[in-house]
Amino acid sequence: MAVAVNSLQDLARLLEKQLGSPASFAAVSTRLMLRTGVNLRQPRPEQLGDRAIAEKVRAALADMGYAL
Repeated sequence: MAVAVNSLQDLARLLEKQLGSPASFAAVSTRLMLRTGVNLRQPRPEQLGDRAIAEKVRAALADMGYAL
């Protein structure tokens, strides 16, 4: 069962926990930024509370093999 994701911060925390390594998180975040234009490590202020962007990022992560 999927966890409710309301923000990019939620996704970042879940991904960091799943990966367990800052280096892995940085690598996945870079790939994600290239795919979506969203920097999960330092999102722009207007992206922080946007649930549509969070869902876009979540879908991209799932396509990359990181189901959250």
